[in-house]
Amino acid sequence: MSVEAGDKAFWETKNASFSAATPDCDLLHPQFTQRNPSSSLTETHFFGFSVPEENIHAITYLWHHPNLGVVSGGASVWQGIKSHPLASELFNWTSFAGEDMLANDLWDYRFDNGYHVQTLEPLKRHRLRYVDHARDNAFDVETEALMEPALLATGLHFEQAMRVRGELTLRGKTYQVDCTHVRDRSWGQGRSEMHAPMPPITWTTGVFGDTLMFGCLAHDHPDLNPDWKGRLEIPGGDPTKGGWVYRNGTLVPIVATRNRVQRDYATLAPVTADIVMTDATGHDYALHGEVVAANRLPAWLNVDTWICLARWEYHGQICYGELQQMQWHDYIRQFLGGR
Repeated sequence: MSVEAGDKAFWETKNASFSAATPDCDLLHPQFTQRNPSSSLTETHFFGFSVPEENIHAITYLWHHPNLGVVSGGASVWQGIKSHPLASELFNWTSFAGEDMLANDLWDYRFDNGYHVQTLEPLKRHRLRYVDHARDNAFDVETEALMEPALLATGLHFEQAMRVRGELTLRGKTYQVDCTHVRDRSWGQGRSEMHAPMPPITWTTGVFGDTLMFGCLAHDHPDLNPDWKGRLEIPGGDPTKGGWVYRNGTLVPIVATRNRVQRDYATLAPVTADIVMTDATGHDYALHGEVVAANRLPAWLNVDTWICLARWEYHGQICYGELQQMQWHDYIRQFLGGR
């Protein structure tokens, strides 16, 4: 691991190749507290699921600061388009918990807010549970890997397409869950909460069956006249920060993108996305996405993140996947600051 790799979050540098993940990638990495003394040293555990036919989307998260001994996280599930986290049908988030809750590593941990995770088989299967009797909310789902993890060249972050099955109860109404989702994990890197004077960055994912899955991290392309052009600059100039396509059993890096996300200027929520990804073999993938469920999650107070379920179209195929967009202070102030 280079010094630069340990100082920056995965979205701050471009990734162009992948490594092979091992089962220990799916557990805690305490060794990095000796290598990186920063208070911002981070380890995360992200999952999600959806009920697309009902416009329901869910995320679950663990954010560990090992040098501080603090854990944050929980679960959020909502239906349709929302503009406030607490408007969600289910929202329960803990900002500060002691790391003693990780005494069993990531094999089995439980927040006092009711969110519970078990690693059934590293890199393969997990069980996610939650219960809140007072609000008649609950879920019990299992995730199963559809591909080997796409581990970035740094060896400090991976993404992985999953099948998710189980049951969700929202405000007393029960739904069957049978969807695809792309989870991710990060460790060994700092994640600064300072202001970032750059344009929004968008992570998109989808699973078009067994033959095509993707994950892409990119800014809107300056040539497509995004709303921030002339006011904000992309660090390093390249809008593409990384991504992958899993096509017919082969993992191929994304090397270039031409993306444009349209937003609702009343809230800055993403509404549609047109993305063109070019992989390392020169193959282009042009997708159109329509957001069907969205809500905000301020992972920390200097940034706002829109978590969206998008309906993706590609050559007549349809799938549902993530569209997550991080927006920092300078961008939000540009459009909402005068109100």
